[in-house]
Amino acid sequence: MTLVGAFMLLGSNGGGCAQPGVVGVQDYGSITGRVLDATTNQPIANALVSVGSLFTTTSDAKGGFVLGHVPIGQQTVTVRDAGYHDVDITVSVTKDQSSSVGYARLVPIAMPAGMTTLAPPPLPSPTPALSPSPTASQAPLAPAHETFPTSI
Repeated sequence: MTLVGAFMLLGSNGGGCAQPGVVGVQDYGSITGRVLDATTNQPIANALVSVGSLFTTTSDAKGGFVLGHVPIGQQTVTVRDAGYHDVDITVSVTKDQSSSVGYARLVPIAMPAGMTTLAPPPLPSPTPALSPSPTASQAPLAPAHETFPTSI
């Protein structure tokens, strides 16, 4: 095969970017979630959260995490921490959007006999709007041209 033939073959299959999970794509989104112990529903800090080996982060003190700049498409998020079984969660990442995996609930490796996992807590309510309507204490001031009666 000639060099020109190789380039034509590469171009005919989409330029080699047929899978959105590979590095080199142009469109990205982010993934958010929270890591909890499945037996106590307590947050797990410093758990390793990853999509493949190139996109990694750790959970914060409240178990929360954000994986930014993740290629769009179906992605598998792996969550792991010492003493727990790994968890894989599939999520669809959308361009310039944040996709939530909700709770990643890790089960302890050495779980005592008879101990069960708890039902997950309710998901947090959506974040408030960026520009909430003003409250009475935030009401706009009266325009400068209004006059008010004065007492004598």
